[in-house]
Amino acid sequence: MIVSSQVSVEKNVELVEFQSLKGLSDSGALESLVKELGVVYVTAITRDGCSGCMEQKPLFRDLARKMSSDLAKRVHFSNVHVRYVDNDKSESWDSKRIFRHAAYPTYLVHVRSKNGVLEVFRAVYPTMEELEKQTRESLDLAKFYKDEA
Repeated sequence: MIVSSQVSVEKNVELVEFQSLKGLSDSGALESLVKELGVVYVTAITRDGCSGCMEQKPLFRDLARKMSSDLAKRVHFSNVHVRYVDNDKSESWDSKRIFRHAAYPTYLVHVRSKNGVLEVFRAVYPTMEELEKQTRESLDLAKFYKDEA
């Protein structure tokens, strides 16, 4: 039986399979996603079988495409995708423990400072307008931390 994945390749959104983060510490998972000073990192946490994730996926891709072309290397979009089946929910629970999120899709906005990763925004199922607003408002903060370092 072939199961089609809910994950697709999109050049403006880096796909990160949650499985690849499981061996890292809680802080290590974020450190691996939020790498550079001066960049705003926007992360969608999604899972198989999530209707809201499927509904928002094209909207998130459109936002990433729009903002990446406008802001070049000042924003980075990623999608941490969690595998999920009814008889094995362990990956979903691990994701919730590591990222401390309650539901899917959850969106996170982070910046890096000289002291590590800082969370700027978190929301379950936000509008893309709100996510764009929060991302744009974080650009000055990211620049400040880069200049300070």
